[in-house]
Amino acid sequence: MIDELSKKGIRISLDAEEILRGEAELIDAVVALNKPFITKEDVERIIKEKEENEREERKEKEKAVVVQRGEKPPLAKEYDADIQIDYKRDITGKSRTTGKVENFIEYFRNRYKRMRRLFMGGKSGYSEMNLSELKNRNTEKVRVVGMVYKKSTTAKGNILVIIEDLTGTYKAVIPKNNEKIFEEATRIVKDDIIAFYGKVVHPLLIVDDFEWPDVPLQRERKKSERDLEVAYISDIHFGSNKFLGASFEKFTNWLKKNHRAEKVKYLAIAGDIVDGVGVYPNQEKELVVKDIDRQYEMFDDFVSMLPEYISVIVIPGNHDAVRRGEPMPAIEPDFIKSDVVRAGSPARISIDGVPHLLYHGTSIDSFIASIPKLSYTRPEEAMKEYLTRRHLSPFYGENPIIPEEVDYMVVDEVPDVLHVGHVHKNGYSTYRGTLLINSGTFQAQTEYQIKQGHVPTPGEVPVYNLKTAKLSTLRFA
Repeated sequence: MIDELSKKGIRISLDAEEILRGEAELIDAVVALNKPFITKEDVERIIKEKEENEREERKEKEKAVVVQRGEKPPLAKEYDADIQIDYKRDITGKSRTTGKVENFIEYFRNRYKRMRRLFMGGKSGYSEMNLSELKNRNTEKVRVVGMVYKKSTTAKGNILVIIEDLTGTYKAVIPKNNEKIFEEATRIVKDDIIAFYGKVVHPLLIVDDFEWPDVPLQRERKKSERDLEVAYISDIHFGSNKFLGASFEKFTNWLKKNHRAEKVKYLAIAGDIVDGVGVYPNQEKELVVKDIDRQYEMFDDFVSMLPEYISVIVIPGNHDAVRRGEPMPAIEPDFIKSDVVRAGSPARISIDGVPHLLYHGTSIDSFIASIPKLSYTRPEEAMKEYLTRRHLSPFYGENPIIPEEVDYMVVDEVPDVLHVGHVHKNGYSTYRGTLLINSGTFQAQTEYQIKQGHVPTPGEVPVYNLKTAKLSTLRFA
């Protein structure tokens, strides 16, 4: 090879010559440089370009679904994707808050006005009132809708709730001898918006009953006419030393090669794509990849290996490169460069005509800490609270919330599928017609989880058929 290049009038440095020995296939590339003198750097650049081209060729081969003679192509390949994002209720590109008092006032007013409209018709025998009117309605039975400002227990063991609306504040008492509602009242949390029924004994409202906005009892879940499926994952944590690469590779290969996956048209990812950098103290000790860009490159590499007909939907989590406060905007294309559908958290998305609500689930921690009987072992029970309260993070201050002009965490319209992650624990249930999915993780148990006694369920992937409304779970760990 060296003699051939010499005949062409091309000289080579000694260190370049050492690299080129045994690399006869590079001769054309060296000649193509059209340089009289070839350095070590020139050769290294040629080799790097060759390796990159080979890598791209491998990815293209892996993406292609090989159809053997006599076999049909995967069913999902026959259809175009049908994904509709409700951009009106997605924070991405719309944040205008400056953190002033006026922003907070507007935020809570927006929440109250919208959520008040969610309450069904009141019970007969109770007059609808604003709080400012109660002082003139002594002994009357009334219904009021208020936001919980404070909850405490009186010396006699009753529950005292200070509530407020747009007209004023008032004290509501839930008597301990009202067994029907007293235990239920232990679930009331700060900033809940609740309808209270009771008798005015000024300056108190003695509560007979109360209710959250909740969702209608009778709801029929929508179905797609196409026999397609969605796979749901979250909390991958690329870059973590606890990332389960082998399990994730099994999942990737299943999507590419397994006949069972032929109907999977969509992959919905509910945040924490990467482990991030500087998310918590001393995190660098638990990272194998300490560069955030490289972590997202690992995700892009994964997307590049998927069959080209699978549409990937991505929302952020608290480990991703977005602001910590909620609602979170979509992850910027500077980080995720692959061709995916990016949305904020929360995101309202129609997938093949089936309404989805995707939310990372950061507030689950606050729900579990604040409401009796909730635990990390049953995350779907905490998810029911989202629908009962029609809000994804009611308690301001517990979970970082950005006071926008619009409260994007209000659940105005009830989804058919609520997909959440964050707690690394798979959980499924149905609540009044809505399918609840917590999609677990691809990260092994962390030191923090060990200390908390929290046992994750890594490598479990729920798959939902949009036509039959059947949910199944596959295990890759």
